[in-house]
Amino acid sequence: MKCPSCGSDEAYVGFSDIDCPNKSCKHFQGSAVSLTSRAGATAAPSTNRPNPPSGFNPWANFPNVAATPSLGVRISRFLVRQNNVQISFIASGDPGVPDKEVEIYFDIGNGDQLCTLSNPGVTHISGVDADGTTVYTTNWLCLQDGVKPTDTWQLKASIY
Repeated sequence: MKCPSCGSDEAYVGFSDIDCPNKSCKHFQGSAVSLTSRAGATAAPSTNRPNPPSGFNPWANFPNVAATPSLGVRISRFLVRQNNVQISFIASGDPGVPDKEVEIYFDIGNGDQLCTLSNPGVTHISGVDADGTTVYTTNWLCLQDGVKPTDTWQLKASIY
């Protein structure tokens, strides 16, 4: 959707929240996405894997090689349906090569667990281009994971 303040595309406009990708917009929330459905579900800040120590540069001893970009993934929206939850996300940090994988986790109060996505046994999305603009959409088969769409849950995404 378009942001009501700056008109940027890909803004999430919910019932009480607006998350705009434009860093100069008053509705910009960055990677700390907190989307709330009528059932109390939220999308927590995304995590990146692996998580090296601050300032770590594996390429420091190779002056002619650029540092590895920082991969990130942001859940841009979700849509609660009768039997599943449709999840959209945007990956960033390494454009041009669709060779990344994204995993989505849910938490119902007892720790993170992998989401079953699209088909039973599928727990990741392959072939993701972390270009910062492509929106990927998948379905969380929450009933397969023992969660009703109307339960309270939190989502997190990880890219590698």
